[in-house]
Order: sequence, then structure tokens, then C-alpha cells
Amino acid sequence: MLAAAKKLFDILSVKERTQLCLLAGAMVGVAFVEMAGVASIMPFMAVVANPDVIQSNQWLKLAYDSLEFTGVRSFLFWLGVLVLGLLVFSNLFKAMTAWWTLKYDNGLYYMLARRLLARYMARPYSFFLNRNTADMGKNVLAEVRVVIVGIIDAGLKFLSSTLVLLFILALLLAIDPLIALMIMAVLGGAYAGIYRLARRQLVKIGEEQVFNNSMKFKIAEEALSGIKDLKILGRERVFLKRFADYAERHALNNATHGIISQLPRYALEIIAFGGILMIVLYFLGAEESFGRVAPLLALYAYAGYRLLPALQEIFGSITNMRTSVHALEVLHRDLTEERGRTDLDSEVVLAGSEDLQPLSFTRELELRNVGFHYAGAQNPVLDGISLRVSRYSSIGIVGATGSGKTTLVDLILGLLTPNSGLILVDGVEISGENLARWRRNLGYVPQNIFLTDDTITKNIAFGVPEQEIDHAAVVRAARIANLQNFIDNELPRGYETIIGERGVRLSGGQRQRLGIARALYRDPAVLIMDEATSSLDGVTEEAVIEAIHALSGKKTVITIAHRLTTVKECAVIYLIEGGRVASHGTYEELLETSLWFRAAARTGT
Repeated sequence: MLAAAKKLFDILSVKERTQLCLLAGAMVGVAFVEMAGVASIMPFMAVVANPDVIQSNQWLKLAYDSLEFTGVRSFLFWLGVLVLGLLVFSNLFKAMTAWWTLKYDNGLYYMLARRLLARYMARPYSFFLNRNTADMGKNVLAEVRVVIVGIIDAGLKFLSSTLVLLFILALLLAIDPLIALMIMAVLGGAYAGIYRLARRQLVKIGEEQVFNNSMKFKIAEEALSGIKDLKILGRERVFLKRFADYAERHALNNATHGIISQLPRYALEIIAFGGILMIVLYFLGAEESFGRVAPLLALYAYAGYRLLPALQEIFGSITNMRTSVHALEVLHRDLTEERGRTDLDSEVVLAGSEDLQPLSFTRELELRNVGFHYAGAQNPVLDGISLRVSRYSSIGIVGATGSGKTTLVDLILGLLTPNSGLILVDGVEISGENLARWRRNLGYVPQNIFLTDDTITKNIAFGVPEQEIDHAAVVRAARIANLQNFIDNELPRGYETIIGERGVRLSGGQRQRLGIARALYRDPAVLIMDEATSSLDGVTEEAVIEAIHALSGKKTVITIAHRLTTVKECAVIYLIEGGRVASHGTYEELLETSLWFRAAARTGT
């Protein structure tokens, strides 16, 4: 548990740690008022059972004389009000502490979820090539909550209940050490024994729960994202069964954890009731008077009333923490692994990227002997790539599938970092320090466009706060992308039309043109088209290409294409083969010099 506490402190800010320590201090106060409430029962019951005790007990006599009481009835009434007042104060104080704890828990849930999402978003693009986004979403939405409830909240409850237990046991030890030790041995031993038997099972359950939860998120996302294919293939039941298998195991583990947490409660209620009878028999055997036995019985009964929930809370908290340790390890790994800057700094970078000035681009973009290979791959994807892109020029990049075209684009976009060679803009190397400024120059259109379940306007001005959207820029971008007529004539609500999840209400060509409009929204200096017209019909493609070529002399256009007709008007075309520049030149020049190019042109690809 000490290792878990250290990992928890690693992922908390200084302010959050301070608040947690203050909450722990409040738990001490809760334990003290609990003890005071229990202790107040005994003098009240002693006076009820035997009024003569006022004169024989020095503390009761001191209170009676100092407050100038004139009768037992008024003194007893005063004692009753005092006991009731302590009970009210105790519960009010516990309620206030509970509210503070809930406020802290929910605030921390928000902050940790935000911090984890910011951490993911600040990671390099290569990080996402080896991680499942459903798994990361599960960590943000589910595992953070598991850590809050199973580690932090359970830890605070454990501390509070342990302090209450120790304070009350200290009181009982002061009154009758033998009975107090018997209570500690019986109740504590029972809980300790059950926990010892169950602790390995709890750790196993925690590990399985993280895995099962991850698979539930993954399968649900895959089933809903691929619903069109599943319906055509008739495979809905297959995915439903896969989801159900993991969901059933998750539910069964939850039930197992729940019964382990509650198991001691039922047995110990019997033990506690039997214990009260044993105490009665003990005092009867010692031939104690009823006047002495009654207040002690009231004290032990009330102490038991407070001790049993505290013991159950301690046991439940320990089982929760044991089960949740694996979720904490997941969060700790993703929040601290390879952390070169604080998470707060990551959020500043994310929030401030739109405010950066674009990197100066007045002459050329140059790739100088660039090489790249993916982690774990034996062979490089790109090997010694060198090319130059002058400002306002239009170049094409072509090659067979798997030749490295898209990887080359990802390097230009700064999504990947070369393993060798340099990428230069006006002679300045693109690196971590100026990468965000270089991207401010770029408009990118991928082959598969990501669209949100929102309006046409918000999809074109993707990620721009609603109050900051430039509607004139939206219309201009839609017009260049040959989308204007469709919006004006076929959509009743025009730019305010909701397009559905992933643009499901649009055709493939319409989605692609929407992606082109998005890339053009902020009027970038460089427009990169990665197979961007591949899903357009011939007429629409020709219109879009014509619109893009109309930007010649105004923007730098880099076009990656499968169909050679897309790059026919480019000033220079680079042919990539086996991760190298095999040839370059105009369309006509490559027809003469490249066998592959001639064959591709002849087949219409």
C-alpha cells in the first residue's frame, strides 16, 4: 500500500496533496468527536441508574457544584442536553467533512480526467500508432473514476474509520482493559483473518477488471463504428457475444468483490450481540450492582454501534484499494511515463498553439536525406529522401501502395520525426521548438475525413470556439471545395445542417469536399492533399482539382495521389519506390523515363 500511496502522490499536484492532507486532519477531528459522543453516554446512564453517583464521582460532583444545581432532575436534564448536543455536533461535523470529501473527490475526478486527456493529446503522433484509442478513452472516462472511488475515497474512509476505532478502543481500554482487549481480539481477528484469505483474490479481480473494462470499451466502439459492415455481413451477434463475454466477467467480478467486502458484517453482527450478553454475564458473575452495570452496558452497546460500522468501513476500504491498485498503476504510467514537462505545461502548449505566429516560409521546404522506420520494424519505410518544394509551387508525390507516400506526408506535417536527415523551412530545421509554428502554415486533407456530429459550419471551422468562427472564411472555403451549391440547394438549413456521426448523412464525395473546405478555412500557406480526391466521382474531382489549381501562385500545394490525372498539372512530380525518390520531373517527362509511371498512366490509375 505504501507503493500505491507514492504513485498516488506522483499524479497529484501540490495543491491537491495539501487538500488531501487537510482532509486527513479533518478525519482526526471526526474521530475525536465520535469518541466524545461515546464517552458522554456513560455519566448520563450512571446518574439515571444511580443518582447517588453524583456525590461519589469527583467529576460529576465538580460539575454539579460548579454549575450550582439544586436537584438531581435538573442535573440529569442538563446531562441529557449535553449528550444530545454532542451527538448533533458530531453528526454535523461528519456531514460537513463528508461534503468536503465529496467536493474534493469530484473536483479531483475532473482534474485527473482533464490532465490525462491533455497528457494523451500532448503526446507525439507516433504514440497513437501503438495505442488503442478506445483503451485511452476508457482510462479517461472509467479508470480515473476507479482510482477516485477505490483509492482516494476508500483511503480517506479507511483513515477516518481507523481513527474512530483507535479513539474508541483507547476509551474502552481506560475503562476496562480486559474487555477492550477481548473486543479487539475477537472483532479485529475476524476481519484480519477474512482479509488474509481474500487479498490475493482481490488483486486478481482488480487486474481482470481493468482488462475486461478495456475490452468492453474496445468492442463497443468497434461494433458501433463498423455497424454498416456488420449489418451487410450479418455479424452483429458475433460482436454482441464478444461484448457480452467480457461484460459478464466484469459483472461477476464486481459481485465477487462486493460479497467479499460485505462478508464479515453478517458474522460480526452475531458476534457483537453475543458479546453484549457475555459482558452482562461477566458482570453478573462478578456480582456487580445494577447501578454499575447499566452505564457500562450502555457504553459498550453504543461503542459497538459505532465500532461495527467503522470496522466494516475499514475492511471495505482495504478491499476497494486492493482491487483498484491496478487502475492506479495504469494512470500513473500514462501520466508520468517519459514526462519531459509538467502536465500543466502540456495544457499550456495545447491551449496556446492557435495563438502562435506561423513559422516564416518565404523560400522553400527542403527534405535532406531523410530516413524513417517505425518502432520494431526491420526495414526503413523511407531511406535517404531528398526533395525541394519552392513557395507557391505545386508538386505531386506518386508511387505504388506501400511505397512510403503517406509516411513522407506525416514527416512534412511534423507528426513523425525523421530517424535521420533534416527537414528545413527557409534553412531552419523543423524541431520540437518550432513544430507548432510550422503547422500554423499547413492545411491537410487526408483520404479518410474525420467529421463530428455537428453542423456544416462547425465541421469546416473544426475546433474553433463557436463565438470565434469566421463565417465569411467558412463560405469561402466551401466555395473553393465545390461545396457551395450542395449546401445552398440541397440542405434546408444550409450551413447549420447537422451531418450526423462521422458525416453519415453525407456521401463519400461530400465528406471529402467538406474535409477540403476544413483545410482551406484558415487560409494556409501550404495545402497538403493525401489521396484527398480518391473518393470523388470524375466530374467532382475535376472541379475540385480545377479549384485547387486556381490557387497556383497563391499557395504551395503538395498532392499525394494514386490516380495520376490528379497530379497532371503539377510543376514537379516525385515518384517514390521502396522508400526512395526513384525519379522526378513533369508529367510528360516521367511518361518518357519511368516504366511504372507509363503503366500507371495507361491503366488510368
